[in-house]
Amino acid sequence: MYNLDCAPSFGGSALNRVLVWSLFVVTLAFVPPLCLGILRKTKARLQNRIGSPIWQPFLDLTKLFQKDETLSGTMCGVFRISTVVGLSSALTLSWLIPWVAIKPWSHQADIFVVIYVLALAKMFTMLGAMDAGSPFGAFGASREATLNFLVEPAICLALIALAITCNSTDLTVIFASTPGAGMSVVWLLVGVAVFLASLVELSRMPVDDPTTHLELTMVHEAMILEASAKNLFLLELTQVLKMAMFWGLSAQCFLHTIPAYARCNLLEKELCSVAGIFLLAFLVGVLEGLIVKLQWRKIPEFVAYIMTVSLIAVFVAVSGKSIL
Repeated sequence: MYNLDCAPSFGGSALNRVLVWSLFVVTLAFVPPLCLGILRKTKARLQNRIGSPIWQPFLDLTKLFQKDETLSGTMCGVFRISTVVGLSSALTLSWLIPWVAIKPWSHQADIFVVIYVLALAKMFTMLGAMDAGSPFGAFGASREATLNFLVEPAICLALIALAITCNSTDLTVIFASTPGAGMSVVWLLVGVAVFLASLVELSRMPVDDPTTHLELTMVHEAMILEASAKNLFLLELTQVLKMAMFWGLSAQCFLHTIPAYARCNLLEKELCSVAGIFLLAFLVGVLEGLIVKLQWRKIPEFVAYIMTVSLIAVFVAVSGKSIL
């Protein structure tokens, strides 16, 4: 039997490293699409519909990959590059960010590097949307830039609150630590802030309605209207990967507030992490079944709430460190 407890430090055998990489790849391949499937199924059941099975995203991605694409005549190649850069950024972040308990070794996952990689992916997505020459693409890119400008400081502040408690900006070091006395409330606040920020980053309700057919109300969907086949496959895959990473990071924050979690072995932590991601997907499905999309001018107020939670987390972290 392999000792998974030695996996984070990678001081174990090559067989342990192969096992950890295998578990990580399986998690990366199955958890993100299942997240979207659970969300859609929950939303459908709340609307008294049977809904598609939770594995439908796998079938949708396979179908998109097999289709022939149709490209706008105005595209100059930026659109193709943007989809590749977006997926590459998402895969890099999935390797850097400790969104699950079992993760292969990675070089320092500094908070600011993670924020810059997120911004890079956003920038290429917006460039790709404008490359198609569609007015809706430019319209969606403009809104996406505004949302990103508003929510990025809130995410950065939330993660800095954790950095203050652990005296490190390396996410691997932060999430490998155990919250000290009185610091659990910081982890709880950061978990709430990251979860609410994920609704903005992923263009979910109440910020955006991914199922709307009204182009003038779209944000993310307006940017990918011109995408088809393999390009759309890359965009959809990038989106589900980001979904799992954000909710995994939020779930990790919530799990760190439970004292018993620190006493679990690595395999138990991995199961708790995956269960936490699926639980947040279920929660988003419930929210999207009960609430409506906010008016555009109300969204800054929603982001202000996230910023407030992040600022409170920083204040509590600084106060706690001063007392200790």
